[in-house]
Amino acid sequence: MRPPSKLSSVILYSVISAAFIGPGTITTAITAGATHQLQLLWAVALGTLGCLLLQETSARIVISSGLNLGQASQKCFGNTWGKTLMVLVGVTVMLGCAAYEAGNVLGAVSGLNLLTALDTRILTVLVAVVSFAVLWSNKRQVISWLMTALVGLMGIAFFALALQQPFSIQEVVRYTVVPAFPSGSALLILGLVGTTIVPYNIFLGSGISKGKTIPLMRVGLVVSVLIGGLITAAILIAGTSVQAFSSFPELAGSLHAKLGPVGSLALGVGLFAAGFSSSITAPYASSIIASVVFGWEDTRRLRLVWGSVLVIGFLFGISGIKPIPVILTVQALNGLMLPLLVALLIVVVNQRTVISAPHLPGLLYNFLLLLMLGSVVLIGMNQVEKALHSLNMISQSYFNVLVWCSGVLVVCMGGWVYWARKQV
Repeated sequence: MRPPSKLSSVILYSVISAAFIGPGTITTAITAGATHQLQLLWAVALGTLGCLLLQETSARIVISSGLNLGQASQKCFGNTWGKTLMVLVGVTVMLGCAAYEAGNVLGAVSGLNLLTALDTRILTVLVAVVSFAVLWSNKRQVISWLMTALVGLMGIAFFALALQQPFSIQEVVRYTVVPAFPSGSALLILGLVGTTIVPYNIFLGSGISKGKTIPLMRVGLVVSVLIGGLITAAILIAGTSVQAFSSFPELAGSLHAKLGPVGSLALGVGLFAAGFSSSITAPYASSIIASVVFGWEDTRRLRLVWGSVLVIGFLFGISGIKPIPVILTVQALNGLMLPLLVALLIVVVNQRTVISAPHLPGLLYNFLLLLMLGSVVLIGMNQVEKALHSLNMISQSYFNVLVWCSGVLVVCMGGWVYWARKQV
Protein backbone atom coordinates (compact mmCIF):
# COMPACT_ATOMS: atom_id res chain seq x y z
CA MET A 1 0.00 0.00 0.00
CA ARG A 2 1.35 3.44 -0.97
CA PRO A 3 1.85 5.86 1.92
CA PRO A 4 -0.56 8.81 2.06
CA SER A 5 0.54 11.83 0.02
CA LYS A 6 -0.04 15.57 0.33
CA LEU A 7 -2.47 15.40 -2.58
CA SER A 8 -4.52 12.65 -0.94
CA SER A 9 -4.62 14.72 2.26
CA VAL A 10 -5.91 17.77 0.37
CA ILE A 11 -8.58 15.64 -1.30
CA LEU A 12 -9.58 14.12 2.06
CA TYR A 13 -9.96 17.52 3.75
CA SER A 14 -11.80 19.04 0.79
CA VAL A 15 -15.00 18.01 2.60
CA ILE A 16 -14.30 20.87 5.04
CA SER A 17 -14.46 23.62 2.41
CA ALA A 18 -17.37 21.85 0.71
CA ALA A 19 -19.22 21.80 4.03
CA PHE A 20 -18.86 25.46 4.99
CA ILE A 21 -19.55 26.89 1.51
CA GLY A 22 -23.27 26.26 1.42
CA PRO A 23 -26.27 28.34 0.38
CA GLY A 24 -26.02 30.22 3.69
CA THR A 25 -22.49 31.32 2.89
CA ILE A 26 -23.56 32.45 -0.59
CA THR A 27 -26.53 34.37 0.82
CA THR A 28 -24.46 36.13 3.49
CA ALA A 29 -21.46 36.89 1.26
CA ILE A 30 -23.56 38.26 -1.61
CA THR A 31 -25.54 40.41 0.82
CA ALA A 32 -22.26 41.75 2.26
CA GLY A 33 -20.94 42.58 -1.21
CA ALA A 34 -24.17 44.21 -2.35
CA THR A 35 -24.47 46.29 0.82
CA HIS A 36 -20.87 47.26 1.57
CA GLN A 37 -18.91 46.44 -1.60
CA LEU A 38 -15.40 45.16 -0.66
CA GLN A 39 -15.32 46.61 2.85
CA LEU A 40 -16.09 43.32 4.62
CA LEU A 41 -13.54 41.14 2.83
CA TRP A 42 -11.45 41.19 6.01
CA ALA A 43 -14.30 39.39 7.84
CA VAL A 44 -14.08 36.58 5.28
CA ALA A 45 -10.33 36.37 5.95
CA LEU A 46 -10.94 36.33 9.72
CA GLY A 47 -13.52 33.58 9.43
CA THR A 48 -11.23 31.51 7.19
CA LEU A 49 -8.30 31.78 9.60
CA GLY A 50 -10.60 31.00 12.52
CA CYS A 51 -11.93 27.93 10.74
CA LEU A 52 -8.38 26.77 10.05
CA LEU A 53 -7.31 27.32 13.66
CA LEU A 54 -10.23 25.41 15.19
CA GLN A 55 -9.99 22.59 12.65
CA GLU A 56 -6.28 22.24 13.38
CA THR A 57 -6.97 22.18 17.12
CA SER A 58 -9.61 19.45 16.94
CA ALA A 59 -7.48 17.38 14.54
CA ARG A 60 -4.40 17.88 16.77
CA ILE A 61 -6.34 16.47 19.74
CA VAL A 62 -7.41 13.40 17.81
CA ILE A 63 -4.02 12.67 16.23
CA SER A 64 -1.90 13.42 19.31
CA SER A 65 -4.06 11.53 21.81
CA GLY A 66 -5.28 8.71 19.56
CA LEU A 67 -8.77 9.41 20.93
CA ASN A 68 -11.83 10.95 19.32
CA LEU A 69 -13.23 14.17 20.79
CA GLY A 70 -15.71 12.30 22.99
CA GLN A 71 -13.04 10.03 24.47
CA ALA A 72 -10.65 12.95 24.98
CA SER A 73 -13.40 14.90 26.72
CA GLN A 74 -14.10 12.01 29.09
CA LYS A 75 -10.41 11.62 29.87
CA CYS A 76 -10.17 15.35 30.62
CA PHE A 77 -13.38 15.87 32.63
CA GLY A 78 -14.15 12.35 33.83
CA ASN A 79 -16.64 9.87 32.39
CA THR A 80 -19.81 11.52 33.69
CA TRP A 81 -19.05 15.18 32.97
CA GLY A 82 -17.15 14.44 29.77
CA LYS A 83 -19.96 12.31 28.38
CA THR A 84 -22.58 14.88 29.43
CA LEU A 85 -20.72 17.71 27.70
CA MET A 86 -20.29 15.72 24.51
CA VAL A 87 -23.93 14.65 24.43
CA LEU A 88 -25.09 18.24 25.04
CA VAL A 89 -22.90 19.68 22.30
CA GLY A 90 -23.12 16.74 19.92
CA VAL A 91 -26.90 16.28 19.94
CA THR A 92 -27.45 20.02 19.56
CA VAL A 93 -25.04 20.17 16.62
CA MET A 94 -26.73 17.13 15.06
CA LEU A 95 -30.04 18.99 15.24
CA GLY A 96 -28.24 21.88 13.60
CA CYS A 97 -27.18 19.55 10.78
CA ALA A 98 -30.85 18.78 10.17
CA ALA A 99 -31.66 22.49 10.12
CA TYR A 100 -28.78 23.20 7.73
CA GLU A 101 -29.89 20.35 5.49
CA ALA A 102 -33.14 22.10 4.72
CA GLY A 103 -31.25 25.13 3.42
CA ASN A 104 -28.74 22.92 1.60
CA VAL A 105 -31.36 21.01 -0.39
CA LEU A 106 -33.31 24.19 -1.12
CA GLY A 107 -30.10 25.91 -2.24
CA ALA A 108 -29.17 23.09 -4.61
CA VAL A 109 -32.66 23.12 -6.09
CA SER A 110 -32.56 26.93 -6.42
CA GLY A 111 -29.35 26.58 -8.43
CA LEU A 112 -30.90 23.97 -10.69
CA ASN A 113 -33.96 26.20 -11.13
CA LEU A 114 -31.67 28.78 -12.72
CA LEU A 115 -30.32 26.18 -15.15
CA THR A 116 -33.37 24.13 -16.10
CA ALA A 117 -37.14 24.46 -16.47
CA LEU A 118 -37.88 21.21 -14.63
CA ASP A 119 -40.44 21.29 -11.82
CA THR A 120 -39.00 22.17 -8.40
CA ARG A 121 -40.39 19.01 -6.81
CA ILE A 122 -38.73 16.81 -9.42
CA LEU A 123 -35.42 18.58 -8.80
CA THR A 124 -35.84 18.15 -5.04
CA VAL A 125 -36.37 14.41 -5.42
CA LEU A 126 -33.36 14.21 -7.77
CA VAL A 127 -31.05 16.02 -5.29
CA ALA A 128 -32.26 13.86 -2.38
CA VAL A 129 -31.93 10.57 -4.30
CA VAL A 130 -28.40 11.30 -5.56
CA SER A 131 -27.31 12.48 -2.09
CA PHE A 132 -28.77 9.28 -0.61
CA ALA A 133 -26.89 7.12 -3.13
CA VAL A 134 -23.56 8.82 -2.38
CA LEU A 135 -24.01 8.49 1.40
CA TRP A 136 -25.26 4.89 1.14
CA SER A 137 -22.05 3.89 -0.62
CA ASN A 138 -20.27 4.63 2.69
CA LYS A 139 -17.00 5.15 0.81
CA ARG A 140 -15.00 8.02 2.24
CA GLN A 141 -12.74 8.18 -0.83
CA VAL A 142 -15.73 8.54 -3.17
CA ILE A 143 -17.18 11.32 -1.02
CA SER A 144 -13.80 13.11 -0.85
CA TRP A 145 -13.30 13.00 -4.63
CA LEU A 146 -16.86 14.19 -5.25
CA MET A 147 -16.40 17.08 -2.80
CA THR A 148 -13.13 18.01 -4.52
CA ALA A 149 -14.92 18.16 -7.87
CA LEU A 150 -17.79 20.24 -6.48
CA VAL A 151 -15.43 22.68 -4.75
CA GLY A 152 -13.60 23.06 -8.05
CA LEU A 153 -16.90 23.69 -9.83
CA MET A 154 -17.83 26.34 -7.26
CA GLY A 155 -14.42 27.95 -7.65
CA ILE A 156 -14.69 28.19 -11.44
CA ALA A 157 -18.24 29.57 -11.29
CA PHE A 158 -17.71 32.25 -8.65
CA PHE A 159 -14.26 33.29 -9.82
CA ALA A 160 -15.79 33.79 -13.27
CA LEU A 161 -18.24 36.22 -11.68
CA ALA A 162 -15.65 37.92 -9.46
CA LEU A 163 -13.24 38.53 -12.33
CA GLN A 164 -15.94 40.49 -14.16
CA GLN A 165 -15.97 43.15 -11.43
CA PRO A 166 -13.96 46.38 -11.88
CA PHE A 167 -11.66 46.04 -8.86
CA SER A 168 -7.87 45.98 -8.86
CA ILE A 169 -5.83 43.38 -7.01
CA GLN A 170 -4.49 46.18 -4.78
CA GLU A 171 -8.04 47.12 -3.69
CA VAL A 172 -8.92 43.49 -2.92
CA VAL A 173 -5.75 43.00 -0.86
CA ARG A 174 -6.26 46.27 1.03
CA TYR A 175 -9.82 45.44 2.08
CA THR A 176 -8.74 41.90 2.98
CA VAL A 177 -6.07 42.99 5.48
CA VAL A 178 -7.44 46.34 6.74
CA PRO A 179 -10.62 46.02 8.85
CA ALA A 180 -13.47 48.40 8.07
CA PHE A 181 -16.68 48.84 10.05
CA PRO A 182 -19.21 50.63 7.84
CA SER A 183 -22.47 51.72 9.46
CA GLY A 184 -24.88 48.84 10.01
CA SER A 185 -22.29 46.16 9.20
CA ALA A 186 -21.96 44.51 12.64
CA LEU A 187 -24.46 41.72 11.98
CA LEU A 188 -23.01 40.97 8.54
CA ILE A 189 -19.49 40.78 10.01
CA LEU A 190 -20.69 38.25 12.58
CA GLY A 191 -22.56 36.41 9.83
CA LEU A 192 -19.50 36.12 7.58
CA VAL A 193 -17.42 34.72 10.43
CA GLY A 194 -20.21 32.47 11.69
CA THR A 195 -21.05 30.98 8.30
CA THR A 196 -17.41 29.88 7.91
CA ILE A 197 -16.86 28.46 11.39
CA VAL A 198 -19.64 25.88 11.36
CA PRO A 199 -19.99 23.71 14.53
CA TYR A 200 -20.55 20.41 12.71
CA ASN A 201 -17.46 21.08 10.60
CA ILE A 202 -15.27 20.76 13.70
CA PHE A 203 -16.61 17.26 14.34
CA LEU A 204 -16.30 16.43 10.64
CA GLY A 205 -12.65 17.50 10.52
CA SER A 206 -11.73 15.62 13.68
CA GLY A 207 -13.56 12.51 12.53
CA ILE A 208 -11.61 12.21 9.28
CA SER A 209 -8.27 12.95 11.02
CA LYS A 210 -8.00 9.74 13.03
CA GLY A 211 -4.94 7.75 12.00
CA LYS A 212 -3.39 10.64 10.06
CA THR A 213 -0.11 12.43 10.78
CA ILE A 214 0.01 16.04 11.96
CA PRO A 215 2.17 17.29 9.03
CA LEU A 216 -0.15 15.80 6.40
CA MET A 217 -3.20 16.97 8.33
CA ARG A 218 -1.88 20.52 8.28
CA VAL A 219 -1.16 20.44 4.56
CA GLY A 220 -4.64 19.13 3.78
CA LEU A 221 -6.37 21.60 6.07
CA VAL A 222 -4.41 24.66 4.99
CA VAL A 223 -4.96 24.06 1.27
CA SER A 224 -8.63 23.08 1.47
CA VAL A 225 -9.69 25.76 3.97
CA LEU A 226 -7.81 28.54 2.17
CA ILE A 227 -9.41 27.52 -1.12
CA GLY A 228 -12.77 27.68 0.62
CA GLY A 229 -11.96 31.15 1.92
CA LEU A 230 -10.94 32.34 -1.55
CA ILE A 231 -14.21 31.07 -3.01
CA THR A 232 -16.18 32.88 -0.28
CA ALA A 233 -14.25 36.07 -1.07
CA ALA A 234 -15.08 35.59 -4.77
CA ILE A 235 -18.77 35.28 -3.89
CA LEU A 236 -18.62 38.55 -1.93
CA ILE A 237 -16.85 40.29 -4.82
CA ALA A 238 -19.50 38.95 -7.22
CA GLY A 239 -22.17 40.40 -4.93
CA THR A 240 -20.80 43.91 -5.46
CA SER A 241 -22.32 43.90 -8.94
CA VAL A 242 -25.87 44.31 -7.59
CA GLN A 243 -27.51 46.97 -5.41
CA ALA A 244 -29.51 44.60 -3.20
CA PHE A 245 -30.18 40.90 -2.75
CA SER A 246 -33.61 39.44 -2.02
CA SER A 247 -33.87 36.26 -4.11
CA PHE A 248 -31.70 34.08 -6.33
CA PRO A 249 -33.85 34.49 -9.48
CA GLU A 250 -33.73 38.28 -9.08
CA LEU A 251 -29.96 38.13 -8.59
CA ALA A 252 -29.61 35.92 -11.67
CA GLY A 253 -31.60 38.46 -13.67
CA SER A 254 -29.36 41.31 -12.50
CA LEU A 255 -26.20 39.35 -13.32
CA HIS A 256 -27.58 38.42 -16.73
CA ALA A 257 -28.36 42.06 -17.49
CA LYS A 258 -24.87 43.21 -16.47
CA LEU A 259 -22.66 40.31 -17.53
CA GLY A 260 -24.71 38.47 -20.12
CA PRO A 261 -25.56 34.73 -20.02
CA VAL A 262 -22.33 33.90 -18.18
CA GLY A 263 -23.64 35.79 -15.12
CA SER A 264 -26.81 33.78 -14.54
CA LEU A 265 -25.14 30.52 -15.67
CA ALA A 266 -22.25 30.89 -13.21
CA LEU A 267 -24.62 31.71 -10.36
CA GLY A 268 -26.76 28.65 -11.10
CA VAL A 269 -23.76 26.31 -11.31
CA GLY A 270 -22.12 27.74 -8.19
CA LEU A 271 -25.30 27.70 -6.14
CA PHE A 272 -26.08 24.12 -7.16
CA ALA A 273 -22.54 22.93 -6.36
CA ALA A 274 -22.63 24.66 -2.96
CA GLY A 275 -26.03 23.29 -2.03
CA PHE A 276 -25.46 19.77 -3.31
CA SER A 277 -22.04 19.38 -1.66
CA SER A 278 -23.43 20.60 1.64
CA SER A 279 -26.50 18.37 1.31
CA ILE A 280 -24.06 15.45 1.47
CA THR A 281 -21.63 16.77 4.09
CA ALA A 282 -24.27 17.77 6.67
CA PRO A 283 -25.76 14.23 6.99
CA TYR A 284 -22.23 12.79 6.73
CA ALA A 285 -21.13 14.98 9.63
CA SER A 286 -24.15 13.97 11.70
CA SER A 287 -23.15 10.30 11.44
CA ILE A 288 -19.59 11.16 12.52
CA ILE A 289 -20.96 13.10 15.50
CA ALA A 290 -23.12 10.11 16.47
CA SER A 291 -20.05 7.90 16.31
CA VAL A 292 -18.05 10.34 18.50
CA VAL A 293 -20.79 11.05 21.06
CA PHE A 294 -22.46 7.66 21.39
CA GLY A 295 -19.64 5.40 20.23
CA TRP A 296 -21.79 4.00 17.43
CA GLU A 297 -19.92 2.09 14.76
CA ASP A 298 -22.77 -0.04 13.44
CA THR A 299 -23.47 0.92 9.83
CA ARG A 300 -27.24 0.54 10.23
CA ARG A 301 -27.38 3.00 13.13
CA LEU A 302 -25.22 5.53 11.34
CA ARG A 303 -27.36 5.23 8.21
CA LEU A 304 -30.42 5.90 10.35
CA VAL A 305 -28.77 9.12 11.62
CA TRP A 306 -27.74 10.55 8.26
CA GLY A 307 -30.93 9.28 6.66
CA SER A 308 -33.04 11.21 9.18
CA VAL A 309 -31.12 14.41 8.47
CA LEU A 310 -31.48 13.95 4.71
CA VAL A 311 -35.22 13.23 4.99
CA ILE A 312 -35.76 16.45 6.96
CA GLY A 313 -34.04 18.44 4.24
CA PHE A 314 -36.06 16.64 1.57
CA LEU A 315 -39.38 17.32 3.31
CA PHE A 316 -38.59 21.02 3.57
CA GLY A 317 -37.67 21.09 -0.09
CA ILE A 318 -40.74 19.23 -1.30
CA SER A 319 -43.03 21.47 0.78
CA GLY A 320 -42.29 24.43 -1.49
CA ILE A 321 -40.98 26.77 1.21
CA LYS A 322 -39.05 29.70 -0.31
CA PRO A 323 -35.27 29.23 0.07
CA ILE A 324 -34.05 32.63 1.30
CA PRO A 325 -36.07 32.78 4.57
CA VAL A 326 -35.14 29.18 5.43
CA ILE A 327 -31.45 29.76 4.72
CA LEU A 328 -31.35 32.92 6.83
CA THR A 329 -33.20 31.15 9.67
CA VAL A 330 -30.68 28.31 9.58
CA GLN A 331 -27.88 30.87 9.80
CA ALA A 332 -29.34 32.04 13.11
CA LEU A 333 -28.74 28.56 14.59
CA ASN A 334 -25.07 28.56 13.61
CA GLY A 335 -23.49 29.92 16.80
CA LEU A 336 -25.62 28.43 19.57
CA MET A 337 -23.29 25.59 20.56
CA LEU A 338 -20.08 26.90 19.02
CA PRO A 339 -18.84 28.84 22.10
CA LEU A 340 -19.13 25.78 24.33
CA LEU A 341 -17.41 23.60 21.74
CA VAL A 342 -14.53 26.08 21.31
CA ALA A 343 -14.10 26.40 25.09
CA LEU A 344 -14.00 22.61 25.34
CA LEU A 345 -11.32 22.43 22.63
CA ILE A 346 -9.19 25.02 24.48
CA VAL A 347 -9.42 23.08 27.74
CA VAL A 348 -8.69 19.67 26.19
CA VAL A 349 -5.79 20.79 23.96
CA ASN A 350 -4.03 22.28 27.01
CA GLN A 351 -4.35 19.12 29.13
CA ARG A 352 -1.04 17.33 29.58
CA THR A 353 -2.92 14.13 30.44
CA VAL A 354 -4.45 14.14 26.96
CA ILE A 355 -1.97 15.90 24.66
CA SER A 356 1.66 14.84 24.44
CA ALA A 357 4.21 17.55 25.32
CA PRO A 358 5.46 18.20 21.75
CA HIS A 359 1.90 18.92 20.59
CA LEU A 360 0.81 21.27 23.40
CA PRO A 361 -0.09 24.71 21.96
CA GLY A 362 2.27 27.62 22.54
CA LEU A 363 1.57 31.14 23.80
CA LEU A 364 0.65 32.63 20.41
CA TYR A 365 -1.52 29.64 19.53
CA ASN A 366 -3.47 29.97 22.80
CA PHE A 367 -3.80 33.72 22.32
CA LEU A 368 -5.38 33.16 18.90
CA LEU A 369 -7.69 30.49 20.34
CA LEU A 370 -8.83 32.92 23.03
CA LEU A 371 -9.52 35.61 20.43
CA MET A 372 -11.55 33.10 18.47
CA LEU A 373 -13.46 32.14 21.63
CA GLY A 374 -14.39 35.78 22.14
CA SER A 375 -15.55 36.03 18.55
CA VAL A 376 -17.75 32.92 18.62
CA VAL A 377 -19.21 33.86 22.02
CA LEU A 378 -20.22 37.21 20.54
CA ILE A 379 -21.66 35.46 17.47
CA GLY A 380 -23.61 32.97 19.60
CA MET A 381 -25.05 35.56 22.00
CA ASN A 382 -25.91 37.85 19.10
CA GLN A 383 -27.87 35.09 17.43
CA VAL A 384 -29.75 34.39 20.65
CA GLU A 385 -30.53 38.11 20.86
CA LYS A 386 -31.81 38.11 17.27
CA ALA A 387 -34.06 35.13 18.04
CA LEU A 388 -35.48 36.87 21.13
CA HIS A 389 -35.99 40.04 19.12
CA SER A 390 -37.87 38.18 16.38
CA LEU A 391 -40.16 36.73 19.08
CA ASN A 392 -40.77 40.28 20.42
CA MET A 393 -39.29 39.27 23.79
CA ILE A 394 -36.84 42.20 23.67
CA SER A 395 -37.21 45.51 21.88
CA GLN A 396 -33.68 46.95 21.75
CA SER A 397 -30.12 45.90 20.95
CA TYR A 398 -27.69 44.91 23.69
CA PHE A 399 -24.69 44.57 21.38
CA ASN A 400 -22.33 46.58 23.60
CA VAL A 401 -23.27 44.46 26.60
CA LEU A 402 -22.56 41.32 24.58
CA VAL A 403 -19.12 42.66 23.64
CA TRP A 404 -18.26 43.25 27.31
CA CYS A 405 -19.53 39.79 28.33
CA SER A 406 -17.41 38.19 25.61
CA GLY A 407 -14.33 40.09 26.80
CA VAL A 408 -14.82 39.05 30.44
CA LEU A 409 -15.21 35.40 29.44
CA VAL A 410 -12.02 35.52 27.35
CA VAL A 411 -10.06 37.00 30.27
CA CYS A 412 -11.34 34.29 32.63
CA MET A 413 -10.50 31.53 30.17
CA GLY A 414 -7.07 33.08 29.59
CA GLY A 415 -6.43 32.97 33.35
CA TRP A 416 -7.34 29.28 33.40
CA VAL A 417 -5.02 28.51 30.47
CA TYR A 418 -2.17 30.30 32.24
CA TRP A 419 -2.81 28.31 35.42
CA ALA A 420 -3.12 24.99 33.55
CA ARG A 421 0.17 25.49 31.70
CA LYS A 422 1.96 26.15 35.00
CA GLN A 423 0.92 22.78 36.40
CA VAL A 424 3.44 19.97 36.26
